[in-house]
Amino acid sequence: MIPAPETILIANIRLIGDVLLTTPLVGILHGAFPGVAIDLLVNRGTGELMEKDPRIRRVIYSDKWEKNDTGSKSSYLTHLFRQYDLAVSMNAGDRGAVAISVASRCYRVGYYEQNRPVARFFRKALFSHPLPFDEELHVVLRCRQIADALGLCSERLEVRLFWDAIDQTRVITVLAEEGLPVPYFVIHPFARWRYKYWDIERFAGISDRLAREYGLMPIWTSSPEQEEVALLQAAAARCAIRPLLVPGSLSLNQMACLLHGARLYIGLDTAITHIAASVGVPVVALYGPTELWRWHPWNNELSGQTSVLPGYRGAIRQGQIITLQAACEHQPCIRPHCYGTMENPCMMALSADFVYQEAVQLLESVDSGNVLQKGSHDC
Repeated sequence: MIPAPETILIANIRLIGDVLLTTPLVGILHGAFPGVAIDLLVNRGTGELMEKDPRIRRVIYSDKWEKNDTGSKSSYLTHLFRQYDLAVSMNAGDRGAVAISVASRCYRVGYYEQNRPVARFFRKALFSHPLPFDEELHVVLRCRQIADALGLCSERLEVRLFWDAIDQTRVITVLAEEGLPVPYFVIHPFARWRYKYWDIERFAGISDRLAREYGLMPIWTSSPEQEEVALLQAAAARCAIRPLLVPGSLSLNQMACLLHGARLYIGLDTAITHIAASVGVPVVALYGPTELWRWHPWNNELSGQTSVLPGYRGAIRQGQIITLQAACEHQPCIRPHCYGTMENPCMMALSADFVYQEAVQLLESVDSGNVLQKGSHDC
């Protein structure tokens, strides 16, 4: 184990989901080194959700240039120079490697790729703890890999997102507009990439069935992107039971608060699904041509183990998190002609009845004190 650092930088210059799945390492470091100051380096637009994490001192954004107190511009790297006792890069990208090399004055933990011999040579020379980048490893398990390299206990890996009283008030206000607290479930039918989409008609059918048979108020959500908002409004029009629409009007922290109070979440391979899994709501996640063993929603209650082997395709049922994926003859199933399509064949292989039955099993497995009664919704 390294001497206790006073300052730590974690660099994860990727997407929102990657940043969220960094939080198990934040928890490990915060627990191992009481009083340590942890900063997070991320892309603008991906790390704002971490600004309310009490374990993090500061979120730094990797804009190319920043203004200093005199009004002149300088690289964000100049503000990091030798400011940290320990710096960690969570992925094999060059920007993260450069950042931790500049930032740390003592220990540097980062990844190298075996198929890049020149980069591998320099990273092994620069990093105090160089690690081989394993593309078959679940993203959360990299937190354990880093902890092991530092000699830290990593028995529990917990993905966490925080919200405050302001966020809670905002969510309560949104729900009050519909007369809740009727029990509700959340559907998030969109993702960053079109090849991850499912059929909106199937979502609408499931939404209506759950509302009728289990007395649940449907809430449909989207990002604030204009295209998604338009699709959300069009999808709602197909529902017999009108859902409450949340068209990107909540921050991701507020979304976490909303999901925490839900009886069920149904969504796609997207950051919102990882947020839902992190707050403990029962989750049905629909995945298409994605490497399931790397990106399935992480169950905090089962964080000491992973049973998903590289190359696996199919359903994963881990406690209250169910991830559904159809079989595919293409290995690996990342087919170029699937990108940009609205009806990906892997996604369309998941029938509405199959998804509905999986959702019902989750609802009916809730503790007896919270079991939902069919027919309790006045439709």
